[in-house]
Amino acid sequence: MKFHRYKAVLAAVLCSQFAESDDLLAKKESLVADGSKPVKLAGGFRFTEGPAADGKGDVYFTDIPNNRIHKWSAVDKKLSTFIENSGGANGLYFSKEGDIYACLGEKRCVTSFYLEDGTEKELVGDQFDGRPFNNPNDLWIHPNGGIFFTDPNYGRKELSQDGEYLFYITPYRDQVFRVASDLKRPNGVIGTPDGKTLFVADPGQGKTFRYTIDEGEEGTLSDKKLFAESGSDGMTLDKKGNLYLTSGTVKVLNPEGKEIADLAFPERPSNICFGGTDGKTLFVTARTGFYSLAMQVAGAGFVNASTPQAGDEAKVTIACIKEKLLYDTKKFTVRTGQKVTVLFKNDDYPPHNLIFVKPGTADEVAALAIALGAEGFAKQFRPDTDKVLWGSTMLEHGQRATIQFTAPAPGDYPYVCTFPGHSIIMRGVMHVVK
Repeated sequence: MKFHRYKAVLAAVLCSQFAESDDLLAKKESLVADGSKPVKLAGGFRFTEGPAADGKGDVYFTDIPNNRIHKWSAVDKKLSTFIENSGGANGLYFSKEGDIYACLGEKRCVTSFYLEDGTEKELVGDQFDGRPFNNPNDLWIHPNGGIFFTDPNYGRKELSQDGEYLFYITPYRDQVFRVASDLKRPNGVIGTPDGKTLFVADPGQGKTFRYTIDEGEEGTLSDKKLFAESGSDGMTLDKKGNLYLTSGTVKVLNPEGKEIADLAFPERPSNICFGGTDGKTLFVTARTGFYSLAMQVAGAGFVNASTPQAGDEAKVTIACIKEKLLYDTKKFTVRTGQKVTVLFKNDDYPPHNLIFVKPGTADEVAALAIALGAEGFAKQFRPDTDKVLWGSTMLEHGQRATIQFTAPAPGDYPYVCTFPGHSIIMRGVMHVVK
């Protein structure tokens, strides 16, 4: 009887394991595009790292020992060298303004580069408490512009800091805060698009943690929870909230922390990001190679500006970028007859409005607003002309406005800030399609 009971228990365990394996395979198939397998895009590197996609879907990544940053064109499918002598660039990330930021291990700092020529733009942090960083590794930029980055001590005999920590650089670049001091060797870091949750991998402990990002601009973290019994090098998120870890393979965990897929690549992955023109290509840096995998899901926060939202209604958020005199959304697409709701937010300090105008009339409307002169303040710098279609009043810092209308006939409809002088750079386009 005991033997029979043992066989029954063993059968139940095996059935459970096979069921979990089948479930893992099913989830994998729901994420990966039909028939897709890893494609080697380029090779011959020494150690690739830090992939990050720009607004066009092009992917930039580093080759740390060769001291270079490379660029992969999503349209041309060609590789080029973006920067020689990168300062030991490791992790990369693009801000919503389109600037590329990098952790420079050799120079022990976090900096940004001009995309036009690869020259250094701004040093944003190089020390804490009067001492240089250890070896800045990976970073993520919060929606408010603050920068979280990890500072392990890979490749150095001695610590510059008194430990290996997670740091935060304020949006104004005027202060650096140590926001997590109980990690052994932090590495990968990524946050959710809403700026409320941060994931930090600690391969020193073989764990990945989830934090709540508190309100404010000091990067304060709370509610630390173990998310996965696995460390990771780089990490990324998809639009479903799944977290992708690079730990031997690419492990995919759902928002509850359950592993739902295990993606193998020819080489051991080091870092990962979503990119491509539709945001549905997974790009993986893996030692000497650079790989891609076509997916059914896009990366977290990806918005396809060339495709209208499904359904009868479209909701769009456009914000003024702090201290930049720019809209964070330069274009979006809707369908004729679609009900459009635009949430306009002024996160900048000067007053701004958002005015939609008829095709080809942005400069004319801006000139009419300037011609209002002193009367402009009373009229919210909104000229009396049929060229103006919809828009907001002039908003002060922190104010919000909702603009609602029905999408008109197909065409390109500009939107601008008509405060004198702002329209030169504060503008975008609403594409209306059939």
